[in-house]
Amino acid sequence: MAKSGVLIAAEVTPHPGQAQQAARALQGLGFRVLHSGSTLSVQAPQTLWRETFGVRFIRQKKGVLKETGLTRAYAAPRLETLHIPPALEDWIADIAFIVPPEWFT
Repeated sequence: MAKSGVLIAAEVTPHPGQAQQAARALQGLGFRVLHSGSTLSVQAPQTLWRETFGVRFIRQKKGVLKETGLTRAYAAPRLETLHIPPALEDWIADIAFIVPPEWFT
């Protein structure tokens, strides 16, 4: 069953030689693997990240175009709540969440 909600992107670093296993495990849990290489580019609803890794998110604002003062809200992870579960720790070494870019003119 597909989860709904805000999509969160991250780069997942698998343990050496474990990228395929990590990708399969994440896909089996409902994560979308966008690219597989030395890291896995992964996307999933915020709720799935919370259910799987315990990570909580807070709403933050970031400048979109520095010179204009425009901002954009996004879901920022509270990394102290992130835990790789025992079922995935043999395959996943680290997770880095993507922060929206700030553009310059």
